[in-house]
Amino acid sequence: MHTDTERCVRAVRSKDSRFDGWFFTAVLTTRIYCRPSCPVVPPKVENMTFYPSAAACQQAGFRACKRCRPDTTPGSPQWNARADAVARAMR
Repeated sequence: MHTDTERCVRAVRSKDSRFDGWFFTAVLTTRIYCRPSCPVVPPKVENMTFYPSAAACQQAGFRACKRCRPDTTPGSPQWNARADAVARAMR
């Protein structure tokens, strides 16, 4: 999946959460990596590179985004902090 650049760019620009976990976007200028659904403004296409895992991004020298928390485990409260806060408020 991470080798199909055009598909990855479309997923990042549309902030499509269906692609979370399939690939990670690393930004060359900031040295930060994110999930495809990250709420930040998408970077320029020439500054994007794609990796298959968070570990591959970290090994390449990138650090995790503090907004989308791509280094957390799917399903954990840190993965979707907003939903966790809403659930606690509803209880």
